Amino acid sequence: MDWLILVVFIGLFLITGAILSFSNRSTLNELRREIKVLHEHINLQARQIGRLNSLISSHRSASESNEPSEANAGQEDRLPETVASPIKASASPVKPFSAAVSKSVSEKTKSPSATQKGGSFNFDQFIKGNGLLWLGGLVLAMGGIFLARYSIEAGLLSPQLRVILGTVFGVSLVVAADYLFRRRERFHIHSPYVCAALASGGVITCFAMVLVAYDYYDFIQAQLAFGLLAIVSLVSATLALRFGPLLAWIGVTGAYAVPALVNTDSGNVAALLLYTAFVSASAIWISQSVRQSRLWWLSFLANFGWLVMATLMAGQSHFYALLLFTLVSAYLFVLSDLMGWSLRATMTKILPVRTLLMPRKEHLGVVLPVLALAGFLAAQGSPHHLVISAVVLCALFWVIPARYSALDSWAFLGLGYLLFVFIRMPGPQDYSDNLFPFQDNYLFAQLAAWATLAYSGLMYRLWQRPAYLLLLVLGPMSMFALSYALAAAEASALLYPVWAIQLAAIAVGSSVIASRVTNTLVLVSLSILANTSITLCMTMLLEAATLTLAIAIQIAVMCYLSWKLRVHLPDWLFKTALMVVAVRLTFAPWLDTYAGQQILGVHWTLVIYPLVLGILWFSRAYNESQEFKRWLEGAFLHVLALFVTTETTFWLVGRYPDFTDLSFREAALLALNWLILSAVYWWRARLALKATRLYQGFGLLLAVGAGLLHFDISVLSNPFIESVDTGSALLFNWLLILWAIPAVILLVVARLGFTPVRSRPFLYALSGILSCFYINGVIRGAYNGGALKLSGGFEQAELYTYSIVWLLLATAMIFFSQYKAQLQFRNIGFGVLALVILKAFLVDMAHLEGLYRAVSFIGLGLSLVGIGWLFQKLSHGEKAGETR
Repeated sequence: MDWLILVVFIGLFLITGAILSFSNRSTLNELRREIKVLHEHINLQARQIGRLNSLISSHRSASESNEPSEANAGQEDRLPETVASPIKASASPVKPFSAAVSKSVSEKTKSPSATQKGGSFNFDQFIKGNGLLWLGGLVLAMGGIFLARYSIEAGLLSPQLRVILGTVFGVSLVVAADYLFRRRERFHIHSPYVCAALASGGVITCFAMVLVAYDYYDFIQAQLAFGLLAIVSLVSATLALRFGPLLAWIGVTGAYAVPALVNTDSGNVAALLLYTAFVSASAIWISQSVRQSRLWWLSFLANFGWLVMATLMAGQSHFYALLLFTLVSAYLFVLSDLMGWSLRATMTKILPVRTLLMPRKEHLGVVLPVLALAGFLAAQGSPHHLVISAVVLCALFWVIPARYSALDSWAFLGLGYLLFVFIRMPGPQDYSDNLFPFQDNYLFAQLAAWATLAYSGLMYRLWQRPAYLLLLVLGPMSMFALSYALAAAEASALLYPVWAIQLAAIAVGSSVIASRVTNTLVLVSLSILANTSITLCMTMLLEAATLTLAIAIQIAVMCYLSWKLRVHLPDWLFKTALMVVAVRLTFAPWLDTYAGQQILGVHWTLVIYPLVLGILWFSRAYNESQEFKRWLEGAFLHVLALFVTTETTFWLVGRYPDFTDLSFREAALLALNWLILSAVYWWRARLALKATRLYQGFGLLLAVGAGLLHFDISVLSNPFIESVDTGSALLFNWLLILWAIPAVILLVVARLGFTPVRSRPFLYALSGILSCFYINGVIRGAYNGGALKLSGGFEQAELYTYSIVWLLLATAMIFFSQYKAQLQFRNIGFGVLALVILKAFLVDMAHLEGLYRAVSFIGLGLSLVGIGWLFQKLSHGEKAGETR
């Protein structure tokens, strides 16, 4: 059956090819006739242009010998009208003969499907195009697969002979493709896809035969199968240089799949990495040759995948192989593309720091391999392996940018890797030794800080690139700050003076150099470095909360120096520092490390928040960027809201909420705080220009958080259902925080239009529900000593109080809405009034008899009559005023 299918496919292929050959022959004859006609047209136009040129020349000679008369002048005026068109036609550029022929041919041979929509399928166009060629290649590949299947199932020939015949068939297809490609003019092959289809079928057939020989028949060992499959894949990739990118995709995919298809059980990580590096080098070379950027991505992802697999299999003895492979990956996927295979290309153009830090393919090509190596070292790296990797990678990250300025961002990658190595290095075991600051990870931190400082200063002196001024500040400060922040408590006493001396030396040196330079950008950078060093020294003496204050001070200093020296610093630098301050101030109150901190004998929030507010106001006054001023205004409002909400939480509850064990009061206060912050963000979104959606997103997130808390404390654990202490005071109790203030906030947000129009009815409804809860809760608490649980029953006076209070509220709502012409609220008032009447009949008067029932009905009736009379009078007065 398989042979029958193969014969049918081959027959269809031959018949269709014959039909196309005859149709192409008639097309060629037609094109020859077209070319003959074009020759005749060109000769005719040449003769006409010659006659026009002779006519113009004779007319000019006649006009120069005689004075023109009025009649002649009229003829001269008419002459251009008769000759203008040919002259203009002759003055236009004449297209070459080949271009004219190609245009005529393209217009003549354009398929009708070209005018159709791109999404429609035209079978005639598919057959006349390259579709049949790919179909033929697919048929050949199927033939090779069927042949492999036949070699398994049939028993006519020996297994060895069947595999050999299948391999010969695959090789024959590749050889035939090469033969036809070399003699394509002789066989009238006008498309390279003919040979590509044949070669693709041959490669797939050879691949299948090797797998059959290894996996099914066990003719060859795993090592030999591995090598043969690699050879087939690389040959396929090499053939792409002749037959097109399809062979490259087949070859590269097959080459990377070989280690997965053939398991040698050797566990040789070095051999796997060597093979992957060889395949990646071939793939990158081929992708550059055939200009296929997607082939780069395929190779990169496969290379990174095998690197991750190797790190999972590797032990400490494979460290050098992994390190070398990381360097090779950076060379193949970044350097070879930018600087060439010989690394001779250079670039000295100064790029902005923002451009350098933007995500690019070159960053991904080096970051992911380094992350894989870092993961291996984090799992089982020894200290000397960490140090060796830091030296080697920093040599790469710091030397290459000297020749190619587009890779200046690599210097920051080197800094990040140094910070990682410090974190993973073990610290001293005995802090009683006074020399421990010069041992282990602390020695590494000092050497890294000074090396970064020296490198950035040298690079800026040689190349004057602003990126290295940023590294000049970030490098030493981040190393000293991180090392001190992660130091053990018993190490701080001796570590501080050592760090302070070095930071003071940096501050003094920066100040001395700043006094001698004239470049304003260098002056600002050195001033910031000196100020940061001094601020960090002071911060080390204080608690962790003061680090946020130190960063805020840096923002103010940068704003003031840029204003004083008339230097424009990039906004993203200010925005990054401001985001750090905002994030730290937002999350710090919820961290255990900040819970008991005090400054000057009071809780740290009473000191830090007001100081940060003052610093932000100062920064806004001296920053000239309008965009960053809006950021400062938003941050000021955010910190102010944080200050108010955190202080209310601290003073009313006595501590900050623990999210794992929230009490009723903590949840109520936290929900209120989040709702206030949400309202502030929504209000700020109306004033923002570019960050509107950001503010709206944060506001929505906080509102959802408040809603989830209220779902617990107002629905699942409602004080009317559960026994909750809400306070014994009549009005100023926890119900005010739980329901009253949130109801007012929701009403204000909806009335002022902070949110979209479609959400306002929902906010009005929530505000009304919370208001109902609060009013009923106050009445219930007044009669039951603050206990709201309904299971305790009701007194008759309490039931009357509900009716009287809601009757007054409904009446006030009706008259107020009538006065303000708010039909919707008037209808709500009448609805509440109807419910009050219904309650009075069904509940309040159900147990009354005799005189009490009569008096109650009379009082209720008089109240309703009075309300109706006042409403009609108010309505009549408004209508009379409108008539006048």
